[in-house]
Amino acid sequence: MNPDVRAAGARVAQANDQVGASRLWQNPTLGLGLNNISVGRFNQVAPNVSRSDTLSYAVGLSQTFELGKRGPRSEAAKLHRDAFAEEYRGTLLGLLTDARAAMTRVAYLSARQQILDDSLLSAKSMANLTKIRMDRGDVSGVDHARLMLDSDRVGRDVSDNRSDLQDALAECEALLFAPCQADGASLASAEKSAGGEVATDDLNAAIEARPDLRALRFEQRAAIAEGTMFRRNAIPDPTVGVTYTRDYYEAAGNQPYTIGVSASIPLPFFDHGQYQARAADHRAEELAAIVQSTQRHAASDARSLVIRRRLLQSKLENIQKTALPRSNEVVSSTTTAYERGQISLTDLLIARREHAALELEEADTRFALFSVENELRRALGIDQNLVGQKPREDS
Repeated sequence: MNPDVRAAGARVAQANDQVGASRLWQNPTLGLGLNNISVGRFNQVAPNVSRSDTLSYAVGLSQTFELGKRGPRSEAAKLHRDAFAEEYRGTLLGLLTDARAAMTRVAYLSARQQILDDSLLSAKSMANLTKIRMDRGDVSGVDHARLMLDSDRVGRDVSDNRSDLQDALAECEALLFAPCQADGASLASAEKSAGGEVATDDLNAAIEARPDLRALRFEQRAAIAEGTMFRRNAIPDPTVGVTYTRDYYEAAGNQPYTIGVSASIPLPFFDHGQYQARAADHRAEELAAIVQSTQRHAASDARSLVIRRRLLQSKLENIQKTALPRSNEVVSSTTTAYERGQISLTDLLIARREHAALELEEADTRFALFSVENELRRALGIDQNLVGQKPREDS
């Protein structure tokens, strides 16, 4: 449904039509002639001969035969079609990556919303409890005001995240042309779409198979084929014709029915495709340089993403296995100690804020790790099997 995909598919269809056009012969030429039209004084060579009796009518058919050009022209058209087919796959692959990122951003902001909502609920419950204790004179009004300020701060964070979530939903719907909902969205399910083992032993080999690079290589080969075609313009294309003549001037001894055969050959003295061939060669050089540059940048980006992925995995493992369990214990023991009057409200607020910040950091790290893995899949073209190949009507 995406217009970019439809446009890419239309370009493939156009290129396929060009393949058919490249195989056609040139159209024959039909010639019609009327000769021996008398102008001025009429020389009557025999009695009862009028001007109309001197006319002759001719019908001819001529055909130009290309020599050595249809083959490379058809080959270039096929390579252009293959390039557009790879561009179609590249477009679909890019949109797949973008759609995965958009849906996972919804899941990420939904997870953040859940954390912030829980924090807000806990802050409000704590403020209500402190209000009761303040009314009994167990805590001061300053402590209650501090809790209310903390609750207001969390409430503002909740509102900001809810706004970001609505933006993410709108972006997701615009990309997918379908409704997006945050209900039931979780980072765990979204992470599976970009997770899994990624072979990073030979990045260059994986990058070479990317659709955009394959398209560039097809275009390079098409430029080489076009250069061959232009060079063969030095081979003249003969034109052969056959003409039938009906001559009514028999009184002068002319033959009434005749057939003539003709042949013409152009002489490529000046323009024999030399400049078009050189332009095609330079185009091939340009595309080769673009392929090399694109592949080098892609390999550099992939290596950087691999390093970032490893660092984020290590950070996330530390948060999930060490920091979060320890933070849960701290919050639990701090809450118990506060209820027993062993620590101040300030210590409790600090512990709760640090725990909420750690939960948000864990969600942020998971989303950052997903983003890196998603971009790594794009850089290596890992999801090519999901987009398939644009079918073509002929070979």
